[in-house]
Amino acid sequence: MKFLSIEPLSGAAGDMILASLIDLGADQKEIVRLIKTSGLQDFSLCFERKLCKHGIVCAYLNVYTDEKAEHGHGHEHEHEHEHGHEHGHEHEHAHEHEHEHEHEHAHEHEHSSPHAHRGLREILALLHKSEIPAPAKINAEKVFRRLAEAEAAIHGVSPEEIHFHEVGAVDSIVDIFGVCIALHLLGVEKLFCPGHKIGYGTVRCAHGIMPVPAPATAKLLEGQKVSRLPIESELTTPTGAAILTALSQGSQIPPNARILGCGYGHGSKEFALMPNLVRSILFESEDEQQDGELLCDQVQVIEFETDDQSPESLAYLMEQLYEHSALDVSFTATQKKKNRPGQLVRVLCRLEQQKGLCELILRESSSIGLRLSQNQRLLLKRRSIEIDTAWGKLLCKQVQRPGGIIELVPEYEAARKIALANNVPIRQVLNSANTWQQKKTD
Repeated sequence: MKFLSIEPLSGAAGDMILASLIDLGADQKEIVRLIKTSGLQDFSLCFERKLCKHGIVCAYLNVYTDEKAEHGHGHEHEHEHEHGHEHGHEHEHAHEHEHEHEHEHAHEHEHSSPHAHRGLREILALLHKSEIPAPAKINAEKVFRRLAEAEAAIHGVSPEEIHFHEVGAVDSIVDIFGVCIALHLLGVEKLFCPGHKIGYGTVRCAHGIMPVPAPATAKLLEGQKVSRLPIESELTTPTGAAILTALSQGSQIPPNARILGCGYGHGSKEFALMPNLVRSILFESEDEQQDGELLCDQVQVIEFETDDQSPESLAYLMEQLYEHSALDVSFTATQKKKNRPGQLVRVLCRLEQQKGLCELILRESSSIGLRLSQNQRLLLKRRSIEIDTAWGKLLCKQVQRPGGIIELVPEYEAARKIALANNVPIRQVLNSANTWQQKKTD
């Protein structure tokens, strides 16, 4: 199994993360080609490697769009936390031709209004009509939904009502699509982030001057491990925070792994204290190479019992726990004192999520105490693949059982969408995976 550790040494922005992944080996031309299939045509990527002030050769990436060209960088109020301002990405290094330099252009132009502030539905429509591989689509949707939920909580509206400022602009959509495509191209199955960095001061947003971290960033980092650095700048942007919190599966990398490569993505600002970079390290599990079947990890278990809470409020609690990245939530019927029927609620999560989820449970439930424990999990080796069906491509999980037996399990949501779109029974869509596998083995 390949897994990635993204280390934001002095914060993270979307273009810094993408630069580190291209530096690691993700194919820039393929990333641009796949993004263009979404209908976004009016952008170009400028990528170069050069020596930063602190003596490390890093990758620099700038996303140029017609939106920026028409309005310039003076209209900060039009782009909430725009990359040109939020992390010092003023593109000052974009055309120093003495360095290794690649500039991918998309020459056709999307006919949209300048500085379009797209909503979640519009962005997901672009994503789903594209040729971006299904695993990358799933990750990109996770990132955008997490951003929408954070913005909605801040502004007191539903996620569907949010019209992104920064994230609705072409450059930020390119950052997020690009990162998710790059992870797929590199074969990354799990992503880890050891912690997040924030600075101090203020930042100009669409709604005025705000303290650092900006409201969206602060919301996204709730429950996360954060360090404040003595740097007067917005170090972690909403896009960077959304990518890392939506896709990270913990802070601790698995033991017994070997390093396959490192990539360094730099922001355009130079800080005196430390390099302004994101480091991405690609690992491969040594344990998996030895037995090829069983994987092992640690999970935290949170349990409580209740006999005085309504089914509606418990259902809401389950939704909230999943939205805050719980791995699993289950209810088991129990018999309480005085013959009262009750529920045992069991939640699985990562160590770094435990505190935030405990606070959520104590806020949303009637419980006045929780039981905490740590369990070891054994997992079967699995990977995501797409198979061809009569109705198009279907995303499946390919599982390897002991003895080398390969099993194909369709992803329910993918099967559901196909069934609804083609007016066929979902059972028929699910069975198509068995048909596909039989053809492969014959």
